[in-house]
Amino acid sequence: MANLIKKIIAQSKNSLLLLIIMSFVFICFHVFNVGNERLQLDSPTLPKHITTSFSYLITKSDHSLKQVLLPDVEFTEVNRDSLPFSLDNEYYWLSFELKNSSFLNEALLLHVDHVMLSTLIAFEQVDNAISPSAFDSTQKLTSYDKGNYQQIFNLSDANALTKAFPHFPVTVKGNSSNKYLIKINRFGPPNVPIRIYEEKIFENRIQATQFIFSAFIAIAILMTVYNLVLYFAIKDKVYLVYVGYLLSSFIVLSSVNGFGFLIFPDVIQHWLIVNSIPFHFLIIIFLLLFALFFLRFDLSKNTTFKVGISICITMLVLGSISIQLSNAQQAKLFFSLQPFIYAFALYLVTTRLRTDFSWAKYYFFSWIPFLIGAAVQPLMLLNYLEYSFVTRNAFFLGVLFEVSFMSLALAERMRRNEQERLMDIGYHQTTKLPRKLCLENAINKLILKKTGKFSVLVIQPEQIEKISLYVHDEMNSELYKRLSRYLSPLFAYNDAIVDLTNKKEKICLLDGKSLAVLLNYKRSNQPISVLIKSIQDVVGEAYQIDQLKLPLSCVVGIANYPENGETAHHIINNAQLSIKDAQLTNKKWAYFEVESSDKASYFLKLASDIDQALINGGFELFHQPQIDLKTLRVCGSECLIRWNHATEGFIPPKIFIPIAEDIGMINKITLWVVKQALLQHQEIVEAGNKNHMVSINISGRDISSDQFFNSMVGIIEQSEISADKIILELTESSTFTDNEQALEVLEKLNDLGITISIDDFGTGYSSLSYINKLPFQELKIDRQFVENVCESVKRRIITETTVKMAKGLSLEVVAEGINSKLDEDTLRQYGCDIGQGFYYSEPKPLENYLVWLDEQVNGHTKSSNYGEFIPVKKQGN
Repeated sequence: MANLIKKIIAQSKNSLLLLIIMSFVFICFHVFNVGNERLQLDSPTLPKHITTSFSYLITKSDHSLKQVLLPDVEFTEVNRDSLPFSLDNEYYWLSFELKNSSFLNEALLLHVDHVMLSTLIAFEQVDNAISPSAFDSTQKLTSYDKGNYQQIFNLSDANALTKAFPHFPVTVKGNSSNKYLIKINRFGPPNVPIRIYEEKIFENRIQATQFIFSAFIAIAILMTVYNLVLYFAIKDKVYLVYVGYLLSSFIVLSSVNGFGFLIFPDVIQHWLIVNSIPFHFLIIIFLLLFALFFLRFDLSKNTTFKVGISICITMLVLGSISIQLSNAQQAKLFFSLQPFIYAFALYLVTTRLRTDFSWAKYYFFSWIPFLIGAAVQPLMLLNYLEYSFVTRNAFFLGVLFEVSFMSLALAERMRRNEQERLMDIGYHQTTKLPRKLCLENAINKLILKKTGKFSVLVIQPEQIEKISLYVHDEMNSELYKRLSRYLSPLFAYNDAIVDLTNKKEKICLLDGKSLAVLLNYKRSNQPISVLIKSIQDVVGEAYQIDQLKLPLSCVVGIANYPENGETAHHIINNAQLSIKDAQLTNKKWAYFEVESSDKASYFLKLASDIDQALINGGFELFHQPQIDLKTLRVCGSECLIRWNHATEGFIPPKIFIPIAEDIGMINKITLWVVKQALLQHQEIVEAGNKNHMVSINISGRDISSDQFFNSMVGIIEQSEISADKIILELTESSTFTDNEQALEVLEKLNDLGITISIDDFGTGYSSLSYINKLPFQELKIDRQFVENVCESVKRRIITETTVKMAKGLSLEVVAEGINSKLDEDTLRQYGCDIGQGFYYSEPKPLENYLVWLDEQVNGHTKSSNYGEFIPVKKQGN
């Protein structure tokens, strides 16, 4: 219902805007018409005592005055507004007589309202040698009463103003008549309106026309400069196209309406007049390009855009070809194509208006006056509409209104672009939810207002980080949009939850995995525990991914101002840090604690020190022996990295290895361990332990690295250690079982002769489900099943079953965590191949390990202090 109301309001706004614009256009035309009537711009009405009569002659070729005055040449009587002008290139001879029945002289002006004239010559009769038979009963001019004429006007000799408004004076004395003959040839539209005005009315007409043209020039210059500045500033092609449209419109209007005579030299103006139709093609091209770029079809490069560009190219070709055609052929070609181009442009506009381009409505409205003007003036020129000042300047007025609306549309487009830029900064593009920036701005406002205590609540769906691994980004975004929709009604009428945006939005998305709200305690009238319980209940209802509804809730982390931070950045970060503490509680929410901050700072410092430890040799390798349980001789050792920090002392691998993984340095550490392990193994072999094996831990992240295999090959070649003496113990095996690249790397390592071992089998990422997927030869049972194996029946059964299963698969079995003679005997009884644990030795640095190898320890004789590890046959997938 709410969405329906919003749509109705939006439609009402659009309808109101359309009504306002249409009213504006109506008022403008009404004012124009009122001015037209008062100035009598269209009044050709002569005084009652002045009468006129007209006749015409059409010739296919250029006849002289003498030829048309021959007795056998007949003129046809016609009404002034019914002269049969056509598109053909013909010569028109117009004969007319003015009769004055009063005693007063009348000074008039004859206006030939057509600027595309190649010939306009006027003649006046100068004698009255009229025979008795020359007049009929109606006293009209006949073919036998032509008399003698002298030239009184030639357009080619006229000044610029006269060429722009072709006219010449005609004077009729009292109680007399004057006869005139006009020779006309034009190469433009067929209609050549002939009007006789009183001088004052004609002056008003010229002034009104010049005013319109001056307004257009002012707008065109202003818009050209402004849009060129915008183009060079932001490089948006639409502004350059708009400038092109302004210039082409200016050229066409200057040629069609004759204003070019007032601006350009005659040679240029005549060239523009002759080639006005090709420039009409240019107007259409720029209009279409403007529609494509203004409405952003260029961004998608879809079929519509390609069709539009193809049409523009076609129009450019046709416009170029039309230069070789006659004016009549040019006009027919252009006016036949024009409706289809306008239809396609309107299709572009309406297509966008139906989607999310409501801001394009100004551009849509710009087409209304343009189409009206583009239709009215050609129809008048083609003799389909009555000539008037309005119809004569309809296209001019239409373009003037269109250019104005287009400038408004560009301004609206720029405003919307700025809004979208702010949206990009303040909102996530996929979810359209406010970003962290909006929360920071709201916090800063509260701090400046000295509101007092407030809190940031970070809401994170439970187990979202793990679930996100199994869903694509679109589904993940849809989850947060759903959570926001469900939570918004909970906060809508809660004044304690602070608005984060001007749209009254109260929820923002942090780091793409949690939501956040801002709580103002001054306005809160309920315990925070009640609010959080409501949040958790709502999230539980909305926690659905695709068609899967998960029975989970959320965890909430809280940081208070000012005790948990005095800046927006610190408060938000501390609220996010408290999420980890919230996950460990039964109620699933927690306040930020300083200890968490100290721990985070401590880990951050360690992350920095890891890099320095690699550079400065801060790490060290320890060896823990592995014993052949059949012979009780040493067969190898596992290399374990140790870090004795300069200030912090010993830091266990379980602390710094996860940090190294988080900061992306685990691959460097692994390669360092491999290099050092092989260097030290060379010393072990040189000390006489020829069959000694070396086991090195690697993770799924190492195997998935593009350069890992090549780096391994390089290190092995430098160490001169045989690959069949190397065992790689894989941790987190499930992370790459479906990674084809990682499996390929394992196969290649296998082909080198390296033994692949699954580490810590039975826990964490290592389980039975991966045995048939990985190319390995050794299985290492985790210490939690081996230590004190006889103390638990379940532990004994699990260990024995694991050993038998592995042996059934022809795998070598290593038991880690042998701490007693009983553990050793039990594992030997089960058939385990290799033992490792504190019963034999704790991990030792190389120097101590070499000494240990030479001593009798745990039943190992001095003469035979190493065993022989013989790998089983390599197993495939």
